[in-house]
Parts: sequence; structure tokens; C-alpha cells
Amino acid sequence: MSEELLPASPDLALRWLGHSEIGLVRKNNQDSAYASPNLLIVADGMGGAAAGDLASAVVIREMARVDGRYCGDEMLQALSNAVDRASDAIAELVESDPELDGMGSTATGIMFDQQHYGIVNIGDSRTYLYREGKLSRLTHDHSFVQTLVDDGRITEEESLTHPHRSLILRVISGLPQHMPDLEIIPAAEGDRILVCSDGLCGMITDAEIEASIAGERADVVEHLLNKVYAEGAQDNISILLADVVAGAADGAAEVFGAAAKINVEESVETTGELALTELAEPRPDPTAAERMRYAPTARHRRITWVRLLVAIAVPLILLAGGFGLWYGYTQQQYYIGPDQQVVALYRGVPEPVFNLPLSTVVDQTEVKLEDLPRFYREQVNNWEYRGSLESVQATLADLRRRAALCAVSFSPPSDPAEPDYDECD
Repeated sequence: MSEELLPASPDLALRWLGHSEIGLVRKNNQDSAYASPNLLIVADGMGGAAAGDLASAVVIREMARVDGRYCGDEMLQALSNAVDRASDAIAELVESDPELDGMGSTATGIMFDQQHYGIVNIGDSRTYLYREGKLSRLTHDHSFVQTLVDDGRITEEESLTHPHRSLILRVISGLPQHMPDLEIIPAAEGDRILVCSDGLCGMITDAEIEASIAGERADVVEHLLNKVYAEGAQDNISILLADVVAGAADGAAEVFGAAAKINVEESVETTGELALTELAEPRPDPTAAERMRYAPTARHRRITWVRLLVAIAVPLILLAGGFGLWYGYTQQQYYIGPDQQVVALYRGVPEPVFNLPLSTVVDQTEVKLEDLPRFYREQVNNWEYRGSLESVQATLADLRRRAALCAVSFSPPSDPAEPDYDECD
């Protein structure tokens, strides 16, 4: 949504109501939310056992740190800085504890300067504007199913039950190419802002939300929750509902969901200690030398051919078994690489062992390497996109989109001194 920046009353303020809960299926709440007179943010963590709740709490921590009085484009710079710091923090956590690999979080919401909304979005959580009886999205989902909806291949209702609706193409996870969408639009008295995780917008349609969004804030939140529970409440649900009014804003900031329960600083310190413990050398046994001193020797034992055979066979069996397990693991991995000037999906790992290939082509796509922006072409040539089949397929969908854009247009970088991930050549 893009409009000319028009002046608004400097006396406008936000009055909000926030709520976050687990739902009927999840075991814990990985959503976090933050509301203040200047900022409304929802973060949906992901990663399952890989600490999605910690990821969303990190995002909220960094967003809260930029909460303050900014005007116009200053809001977008502050929000961008917060996303960058959250991404760096998540990357450091994963580096300190590899078991956290895969953790990440969405982030969506607005910063408010009493005249405009500074909008930030990355992932598939959403920010809506309800103005003069009409609901509109202020954000665009970075998801695989959204690309299908954009292409007209499925409807919005079909996207709610699509088997790949959980595939997100962009998220805060420590990867530098995952950049947020940023925009600024004018505010107006009487506006209602809805910021939510996909536990709401992934369960009911925009039309259903629009039909329920008018009225007292508490009644609206309860009505929306009832609709989600009627559909099964399969995910965590976080809602921030705010009205733009003339007069004074609500008071102190509020934190909801995982961020309200997790002390991020303590979690980071604990994670670091665990990582150091796992990497530490085992402590020596102070009684080992004494036991060896009085242990029986093998000087008078006869080493039979059976013992010799066992001594040789056992290590060989263990080595073969270990290799088999390792090879089986490699065949559950996937990556994207070049194949005859096009992008291909491989199963296995790209590095051979003893000149023996450990990968096979699963799908040779129609995407030409020359059609990709330079950054993504280099990533493909260097086998940088690796992971599970679902994550790699999501990356392929993103590469197809970028190649299609480059095939019809050329956008030179705004500053030649800086790398442009979307530069077409």
C-alpha cells in the first residue's frame, strides 16, 4: 500500500489491546509481541526444538531497544537497524550452539510518529489497516503459498489449507540476504491497526477478519479468537489491536507471549555455557594411574588367532557401520547447484569422497543461471543453499521469482560501491 505522505494531526495517539496464547495444538508459545505508544510489533518464532520462542524474544528485545520518538524516514532506519541486530544476535546464538540451527522469527508491525506509520515486515505475520469500513493489508507475505496466490494458481481460501503453507521464503535467521520490507504511509484519526501472527491470518480469511474487526477492541479480539478456535487453533495466536485517536496515548509498553517469560540475556549466557561445556576436554581421572599400577599384565597371556581376528574385525565392522550411517545421512540432505547452465536440485552433498560422487540430480529446473541476479548466481555456483527438502524447495521458488523478474527488467544498484543482491545483469 503506497500513498502520498499527507500531514495529520500531531495530537493523534495509539490505544491498544494485546493478546497471545498457545492455541490447541502447540506445546508452547513461540510468538512474542510488543506494544507501546510508538511501536506495535508481532514476532512469530520458528524452529521447534531449535528455540523458536528464544528467536522471537530476541526480535522483540531489539525492537524494544529502538522504541522512541522518530519522524518520517527515521522510523524506517530504526526498524531496519533493529532487524539487523536481531539477525546478528540469532547468528551468534546458532554459532555458539549448533543445535539452535534453524531457529528464526518473523517480524511485522508499525512505528508511529503521530502522523505516519513506518511499516516493517519479514515473514508471514501480517499488519492490517481498517479505515472507513474497509480492511486492507499493509504487508505482503514472504511465503511460498503467497507466490501461488500472486500468480493466480490458488485462492486465498485454498492457501489456508495448502500442504506447503508453512514454507517461508524470508525470515530473521542470521542470513544477510533476508531483508525486511519497509514502507511509510500517512495515519488518520479513526484508523484501526491489526498486527497478528499467522495463528490468526493463517486460519481465517481477510473477509472473515473484516467482518469481525469493528466494535470494542476487547469484543473484537474475543470474536477473532473464537473464529480461530472454531477452525482448530493449530498455531500460536498473537493479536495487537490498536485505534488511532485524538488525545493522549496509552501508558507504559507491554510485552506478550514468549518474550514476557524469557530473559534473553540469561538465555544467551546459558546457551554459551552449554556450548563451552560440550566442547571442553574431559577431566582426567585422578585414580587412573593407581589402577594401572596394580592391574594384571598380559605378559603371560597367550594371544590366540581368535583374539587377533576379533581385534582386526571389530574396528573394520565399526568403521563400515559408521560409514553406512554417514552415507545414509548424506542422502537425506539436499542442495541447489548448477547443472549445464541451469539451476538444479540435488540430493546428497556436493563434496566427493575419494573421487566418488555423493549426490544425484533430483530436479533439473528451467531456471537459467544467467537469468539470476549476480549474488544468487554465485550462491548457486558455490552450493550455498543446503538443507531439508522443504527448505531447499522454498529457496527454489524464490530463485524462480528472481529469475523471472530479471528476465523482464534490469535494476542497477543505487550505490555501485555497495553489493546489490537483486542486481540483474
